[in-house]
Amino acid sequence: MAIQKTEGILLRRQDLRETSLILTFYTRDFGKIKGIVRGVRGARSSLIGGASMEIFALDEVVFYERRRSDIFTVSQCDLLEFFAPIRESLEKVAYAAYLIELIDSVTALGDKNGDAFDLLSNSLKLLTGECSARRVVRIFEIKLLHLLGLMPTLEACASCGAAMDGNARFSFRNGGLICRKCLQSDRDARPILQGTVKFIEHIRSLPFERVARIKVAAEVGRELERTLRKFLDYHIERRLKTVEFLKAIER
Repeated sequence: MAIQKTEGILLRRQDLRETSLILTFYTRDFGKIKGIVRGVRGARSSLIGGASMEIFALDEVVFYERRRSDIFTVSQCDLLEFFAPIRESLEKVAYAAYLIELIDSVTALGDKNGDAFDLLSNSLKLLTGECSARRVVRIFEIKLLHLLGLMPTLEACASCGAAMDGNARFSFRNGGLICRKCLQSDRDARPILQGTVKFIEHIRSLPFERVARIKVAAEVGRELERTLRKFLDYHIERRLKTVEFLKAIER
């Protein structure tokens, strides 16, 4: 069995029998992985635990690959970053939990994507500061859709490929903007502000270290949130549990 070491952000933890856990990490070098950690629960536990076992903690993980199994054996899990300022705010904890659930929902075990790992890590770091939590989440959603090849089509009609004009509508069914000639392909397509389209394109194209400083008009921000959430719901094909909690605290 090969021994591997990598950085990973904890996505999920699940009890296994009386003393063990199954942990799901999103890692820099291996994508999403699952691992069994033995002897970390109960009065005699002594191997590893504590803060490194908290959701969205950044850890250094040592694990053994197991033959004929996609669940590995974790032998060591050392805390690198706890993101403590997030945990001091219920709002920020809720948004961090949403980031974690979203990346867990759209990635498969073993699909390596170092850029997606950096995006998640950098977004959690951004949440620890003064940047609006909502803005951090919108940046994360747009960047993640781009990295995974799921971005809505904005530069041309998603139905016929024609150049777009100012009268475009957004079609969740077609996966982006559609022109007036293609409205019959989706009567539920909705109008969208040009400012919203430009903001999405701007965030997609800029490096992460520059996007946090971008301001967004309140009207664009509200439409962007509605559009991205519905787009994700439509294409992920399942409702994220954290969305309802976010709606409750955003009222």
